[in-house]
Amino acid sequence: MHPFQENLHIWLSRNLDANEENYCREIPFILSSDIGLIRSENQDRVAALYTGKKSINPLLVIAVADGMGGMRDGGGCANLALSSFFYSIIQHRNLEIQARANKAIEEANSQVFELYQGGGGSTLTAVLMDAKGTKIIVHLGDTRIYTFGPDSKVERHTTDDSLAEAVGGTGRELLQFVGMGESMQPKISELTQQSGFCAITTDGIHGLEEKTLRRILENSASIEQASRRLNSVANWCGGVDNSTSAIFDIAEVSKSLSIYEGNGIRTWDAGGDLTTLWLNDEDQATDLKQPRRSELRAPDYELEQAQLRSSGHVEKNTTKKPRALPGRSKDKKHEKQPQEKIQLDIEIGNSD
Repeated sequence: MHPFQENLHIWLSRNLDANEENYCREIPFILSSDIGLIRSENQDRVAALYTGKKSINPLLVIAVADGMGGMRDGGGCANLALSSFFYSIIQHRNLEIQARANKAIEEANSQVFELYQGGGGSTLTAVLMDAKGTKIIVHLGDTRIYTFGPDSKVERHTTDDSLAEAVGGTGRELLQFVGMGESMQPKISELTQQSGFCAITTDGIHGLEEKTLRRILENSASIEQASRRLNSVANWCGGVDNSTSAIFDIAEVSKSLSIYEGNGIRTWDAGGDLTTLWLNDEDQATDLKQPRRSELRAPDYELEQAQLRSSGHVEKNTTKKPRALPGRSKDKKHEKQPQEKIQLDIEIGNSD
């Protein structure tokens, strides 16, 4: 695993609160995730990536992944799907947007299948937007995309890869997902709407009665209002699943990207944001600030350490005694430290 991806993977694996919301006002979108009232783990992931105004073919990607219930390590699969998808978006920056999207979903599928051999998987639905105003949808699974607004009707832009919707059967079992192997056939299309709001949702939200969902979207005057109402109603209706969404203002995002001056690669999730800087080839990517180990779940941390060793990547000060994992030490000092902002300096290619 490339150093950029493995550190993004670690960052996305950190423990978040049961309900998290991140409203980015520079590029108007809101990312939200709620564990619900029944589940003990949130296996949804939501994140956005902006490759930087000075990058080749600047691109904003907003994506949602939902780990497959009933299969192995749903949260880990969703996390790997997103981190590999984002890394491939950057790696293939010389391609046009649709080919770039196709390469990214193929890489996500390949990495999840290689690790779980079909025993684990994730949905993945994303919107990619470039500086020319082109908007591409990438879809696999049963996460969904809706457009809506105060003066427009609610429109759904994806079809679930389920028995019920794909072949007219019954049941929610998925026929397509990230990690299924070579037979994967993602749907890639253009989003033509130029105004209004766009929402990417997991089934914890669109599992609401269709009429209720549409009424919420129709009567939401802002992306913030829509996000909070969707999560609240999902919990009022029992909170039986994780409820996650990414909602953005289509016209305002396009306008903001034309003037946004952020440097480096910037990534957001429901709990915060991360900036990654470009380095020259001769620089060494060994001085990396990573999340505190106390912020990672034990299985995720152990997986990351195995990947770090297998990739040959070595951190500085490797002789320093590591902090204990949560629940494995009597020392409480590390457990109560506040969360810290993280900035990474990563070597991911030549500077041009």
